[in-house]
Amino acid sequence: MSERENTTARAEKLIRSPRHFPGFNGKWDRKELRPYLVQHSERVPADTDLRIYSSSREGLLPQDEYYGGHNRLNEGEYGVVPDGYFVYRHMSDDTTFKFNINNTGQPVAVSKEYPVFKTDGVDPIFLRYLLNESRPFKQFAAGQRKGGTRTRLYFKALCSWRAPLPGRFEQERIAECLASVDALIEAEIEKLDALKDHKQGLMQQLFPAEGESLPTLRFPEFSGHGLWSETTLEAVIDLISGLHLSPADYSESGAVPYFTGPSDFTHNVEQVTKWTDNTANVANAGDILVTVKGSGVGELWDLALREVSLGRQLMAVRTHACETPFLFQFLQNRRSEFVAMASGNLIPGLSRSDILGMKLYLPQPEEQKAISRCLSSVALLISSQGSIVDGLKKHKQGLLQQLFPVLDEVDG
Repeated sequence: MSERENTTARAEKLIRSPRHFPGFNGKWDRKELRPYLVQHSERVPADTDLRIYSSSREGLLPQDEYYGGHNRLNEGEYGVVPDGYFVYRHMSDDTTFKFNINNTGQPVAVSKEYPVFKTDGVDPIFLRYLLNESRPFKQFAAGQRKGGTRTRLYFKALCSWRAPLPGRFEQERIAECLASVDALIEAEIEKLDALKDHKQGLMQQLFPAEGESLPTLRFPEFSGHGLWSETTLEAVIDLISGLHLSPADYSESGAVPYFTGPSDFTHNVEQVTKWTDNTANVANAGDILVTVKGSGVGELWDLALREVSLGRQLMAVRTHACETPFLFQFLQNRRSEFVAMASGNLIPGLSRSDILGMKLYLPQPEEQKAISRCLSSVALLISSQGSIVDGLKKHKQGLLQQLFPVLDEVDG
């Protein structure tokens, strides 16, 4: 046995006990999963009438949805996942594996390479949480990496894992607890998505559609105020380009924050990691920041901080002939145009002319303010609802840490 295997074996013996539910205080035992997993190897031909699914990190999804409207060609056979059975991809580009349960109410077809199994003597929902979200299994999965770019977890290896298992009744209580939290999170996410959809619908009605000079929805007090005036962004904004700084030009302290791009942007000054004394090409508090290069092209932030120094992936939009909150909402509504303009390049990017040449229709300042107030109020609701979702997710992580045992650290 190698030193690494010896270390792993010693670590598995040192388990910190989880917090038990009231009424449960029995010992958690480490047991191989082999007796509790029953492999299912049924096959169907490529022309099967079963709907074809993909087992992904987002769940068990119809393959035509997962691959954008079509199924991948398969000249051989498919595996079958009966209702209530587990399925997972046995190869991972990192060390993360996602175990999905078929809850469709009927058998589905999957790649014949996917292991399929059911449980016998262990609660399936408890096992799903244990495999997908517990630290002991994550440690085991990481140990399956044997070199190369992919990690493989064959069914035989899965069966060999010595899983920490409480009694069956406690398994069920843990599963019920975590499932209820997941249901609550899902309900709050639905509310969040509904608010986002509501705001998107408002934006489509409060701003003129392409080729139109008036919106479909106008506040009553402005219904007789005539057409919006046509202009371009160049006529109403100044555009400040970012400037690349070498590592010697920034550090952990300085006169202004320095953001190289969207990945390190934050509204919280306490979270800023790069500072510089170079005050050229800076954005002022109240400017709008836009990502002009990379995968997040067109992403926007309203800058509430004091002035900041910008890297090349960012530009600052500074208004001088319209209301900044109105323009921020307008640009959010038109982000798809930014993405379309940038997508033809090897690395997506926007030029100054792309931004300055964008056509814009403007109402009078008071109507601009009314529109921005309306959309900003919905944005605040979205932010508040997002905080609720984040709080529930953190609560769940805390429960996972308490309800599942943790391997103590062992010195080499």
